[in-house]
Amino acid sequence: MNLSLYILYYFVILSSIVGYGIFFHRIFFYEERINYGYCGLFGIFALTIILYLTSFIVAHNLIFNFSIILIGILFIVNHIKGNSIELKKDLIILFLIFVFLLQFIFSAKTHDDFSYYHFPYIHLLTQDLHFYGIGNFNHGFRTPSSIFYLSSLLYLPKINYDLIHIVPVFFLGFVNFVLIKDIIKEIKLKKLSHVLYFSLLNFSLINIFFYRLSEHGTDKSAQILILLIVSNILIYLINNIKDPFRLNKILILTFLTVSLKVFYLINLLLLIPILLIQKKKIDFVINIFCNKIFIICLFFLLIIFGINIINTGCIIYPLSISCFESIPWSIQINEVKQMNEWYQLWSKAGATPEFRISEPNEYIRNFNWLTNWIELYFFNKVLDYILGILFLGIIFIFIFKKKNFFLKKINFNKNILLVYAIIFFLFLEWFYNHPALRYGGYHLIAILIFLPLSFYLEKISFYDSINKKKIGYLFLLILVIVTSRNIIRIEKEVNLYNYNIYKNPSYNSEFKNIEIFNNVMTIKNCIKEKNEACKNQKIKGENFFNSVMFYRDK
Repeated sequence: MNLSLYILYYFVILSSIVGYGIFFHRIFFYEERINYGYCGLFGIFALTIILYLTSFIVAHNLIFNFSIILIGILFIVNHIKGNSIELKKDLIILFLIFVFLLQFIFSAKTHDDFSYYHFPYIHLLTQDLHFYGIGNFNHGFRTPSSIFYLSSLLYLPKINYDLIHIVPVFFLGFVNFVLIKDIIKEIKLKKLSHVLYFSLLNFSLINIFFYRLSEHGTDKSAQILILLIVSNILIYLINNIKDPFRLNKILILTFLTVSLKVFYLINLLLLIPILLIQKKKIDFVINIFCNKIFIICLFFLLIIFGINIINTGCIIYPLSISCFESIPWSIQINEVKQMNEWYQLWSKAGATPEFRISEPNEYIRNFNWLTNWIELYFFNKVLDYILGILFLGIIFIFIFKKKNFFLKKINFNKNILLVYAIIFFLFLEWFYNHPALRYGGYHLIAILIFLPLSFYLEKISFYDSINKKKIGYLFLLILVIVTSRNIIRIEKEVNLYNYNIYKNPSYNSEFKNIEIFNNVMTIKNCIKEKNEACKNQKIKGENFFNSVMFYRDK
């Protein structure tokens, strides 16, 4: 695939996603001014629901996908016709952000799990209807992500599977737009508030630290969304007024995050402070349950749980208490428990591709793992990340300091303190159960540092023309750093993988894996032809409704 086609499809897909988001906005947020960053995220939310539901009716093949993309294009074309000049300027800003992020998607290497289960899962969705019990084929199939379903939409004419790996760029780009608009809004109010600093710090983090597409997978997109959720919660609490539009945004972002990785369901705890500030709490809860957005989010959650059950027999895999062993295709409870222990063992540095600790059950208990984790993981990755965050904070302090450097006291709103306490609780849960940065550590560590830092920066600085210029220079510096790091990365990939952006800017074809698809088709054909050839295979299949059920003898 040549470069021009690659870039053309990139912007076509972007336009379609935004188009769906605009349509969604007009239905549910018609009284609020359009923000294209949120529209993009709404578009992802709406498309994910569509793709989940249609996967049981039709394969996400070339015709289906092109039709869905085309409908989104029609939405945005219709929107542009009657648009104001200011909104057209915002649309230009959005596209400029994604022009800048082109360097992000030029990557010869995909995520380490891409060939293991990302591509095989996406490939199945594009070739046939959703099957029951596909968790029996691959451990990765037991923890599906909405990214896989959105990626299946990017199987398109002429490019086939060449762009299915780029979905994280849309999360990064849309959140970037929202943060930039929040920063501009604060500057127009002529104040350097903690909201501005928190947004600036988040913008710096997700661009400088998350600049490699191959490291995103399904995890970093979720953590980027949580940073935005916390930012919205802070604004909601500080305004201390009823803000149904912002609340609905928080709900959509929260449940979209859960769809990326279901264990982020624990982040619903962040909604507690919103409830506590309400004067009429019972009326607020009743209104929430009558809220159309909340009903859609609950429906979305049921779909997510339903997909998990259809794949594994568990609502939340590998939580054994949520599993139904009586379902024919369900994973055996003992195996579920073993996988839960394996995830803990991996995140606690008890296993790597090179070795596995002896007596893993004893290793993961209590804090028996701590010494080894500190030696093998903390000093190699966590400490580097913390030092990087602290260095970023020091730069901000020296750039914006105008008042007394040493403040005796910073007064925190009690609601903000509650948010901080919940974040700290989530950090403790992460540290005790799955202390790997990719499993939720990046955003928690960042928020624990950024939140007090943003209030501190607010106290030691004030708005003037000089600081306004400094914000502009800071943006420029971030762009230079990100571009430099990507140029170095791309140069290495050119040498290592013989990567040629002009000839074929997509990822290395070696990362594609169709072995699982072939196994599935073999068993399916045996069922269709009533052939005994599959009789001795570990995984067996039967016709089930309009699809196929795969299971293993128990």
